Amino acid sequence: MKRIALLVAACLCCAAAMAASVCGRVICDGAPVAGVAVSDGVSIVLTGDDGRYAIDSDKSGGYVFVITPSGYIVRSIDGLRPGFWQPLYLPAEQEEIHDFVLEKQDQSRYTVIMLADMHLSNDPARDDLNRFANEVMPVIRRVAAASPGPVYSINLGDTTHDIYWAEFNFNESDGLRLLQDLNYPTPLYSVMGNHDHDPSVVGEDVDRRAGWRERDCWGPGQYSVNIGDDHWIFLDNIYYVNVEGKGKKAPGVRGDRSYNCVLTEEQFAWLEKDLSLVDENSRIYICTHCPVLFSGRDSGLLMPGKQVKRLYSLLTPFKNGTTVFSGHIHRNDIVDHPDYPLLHQRSCPATSGIMWTTPIGWPLYGSDGSDAGFWVGEYASGTAPVYRLETYLYGEKYFRFYDLNEVGAYYRASEGVKRQQELYSDTRMDYGQKKWRNHVMLNYWGWEPGDTVEMYEKGKKLKVENTRYEDPTKNIAYELPRVMNPYKHSSKSSRDVTYHMYAAKTSSAKTPVTVRVFAADGRLKFEKTFQRPYSFDPSKP
Repeated sequence: MKRIALLVAACLCCAAAMAASVCGRVICDGAPVAGVAVSDGVSIVLTGDDGRYAIDSDKSGGYVFVITPSGYIVRSIDGLRPGFWQPLYLPAEQEEIHDFVLEKQDQSRYTVIMLADMHLSNDPARDDLNRFANEVMPVIRRVAAASPGPVYSINLGDTTHDIYWAEFNFNESDGLRLLQDLNYPTPLYSVMGNHDHDPSVVGEDVDRRAGWRERDCWGPGQYSVNIGDDHWIFLDNIYYVNVEGKGKKAPGVRGDRSYNCVLTEEQFAWLEKDLSLVDENSRIYICTHCPVLFSGRDSGLLMPGKQVKRLYSLLTPFKNGTTVFSGHIHRNDIVDHPDYPLLHQRSCPATSGIMWTTPIGWPLYGSDGSDAGFWVGEYASGTAPVYRLETYLYGEKYFRFYDLNEVGAYYRASEGVKRQQELYSDTRMDYGQKKWRNHVMLNYWGWEPGDTVEMYEKGKKLKVENTRYEDPTKNIAYELPRVMNPYKHSSKSSRDVTYHMYAAKTSSAKTPVTVRVFAADGRLKFEKTFQRPYSFDPSKP
């Protein structure tokens, strides 16, 4: 606390003394608010007793923004976006004035809806805009209306889909307008995704220039917000490369849309300043598009180890720990890592499932075979947060049970599987083979670190294996249409893996199987008995 007090005093003195190219006031109910942090993405200053701030800024970040203090929200721009940022539009040597209006809010208890990878594209073959409006939005409205305290939403990137911006005349600005037209029910904070960049921009300084439209819609590439006892940080960890002349050819696309999952030196420098103003007892939440930690350890899907270590070193003073929320991988992936005991990663499922590619009329599925949906977090002073997964058709749902006798029958009758096996018999899984007879599987996408899965047949405990098997629903809903209709999309030769898949062999085809899931502390989380034969049809809810 002493450290923070000294920093506050120093910032107040600086704010009063420096020459300012950016200045203004922060007020609430017409009165000044002192001690509010304001930043240009490089420097951070605090408002004085008169609510005024002054930054000697080179304006390289292009924005000035308020680090919203606890107990307030910044007045909305349009009923959707909190107005915590304003663009800087004059040359660096010219002064410009930007005021911010706060509104008081009781944040002792609040709720956050976590959206990721909406991938709105206006593709008539996927009918994504109608499906979002009619399948997803009613669930968001229901959750928002039923949640205690103020409700916020966080968009973890890939609001739209860059490769279709020109083809279907739907870019990031159109995605914003759709949410406005649908009267999205909560304030929405966002971070940049790889598909939120303008693919027509190539060449020098491409990361900054290609992200202009997303920042114009959603604000700066790094910012933070205090809500209740918690400090929320939003970081753009997608560094766009877009090598000209390479990659998929599509209207308006000039490069390969490549990127790196990293933070820049400027972001690290700003983050260190931001965290220096945060009480060490605060809980820290970081929102990024690309995961920081990922159980699969797949190359290109998470930040480099050196950067993770550097980030962690900035977070170690906060003994209540840090949770990172990310999207990008289109699956549920909840990770702890022994090297980073104070860091917890929650990768969220895609709002779009697998980019709306499930056949129209089918349920939406994620790339791990999960039912598409979003995580909801409930936060309250003095208590640990509580999370739940909301799916569009079933509400809370965390697993799917497979009777591989029934799955095998479906596979053997499927023309798509036959074609897939003709092309990739050495690499794709075929659940129609005899070796899978009398096996059962559980895709437990709600898995948390320390959870265990047990299965019983006639009261006898079965040997359960945590496998890396492919989810059959995902294969049928996503891979097989690509095999049968490869006009736009190439089919995949290698099987996908599901890290939260559990398998066991039973003694017969007709005996029921009871599944029990236990938390790390031994608490029974779920128990359900499945009668067999247990039907399988991914086209039906």
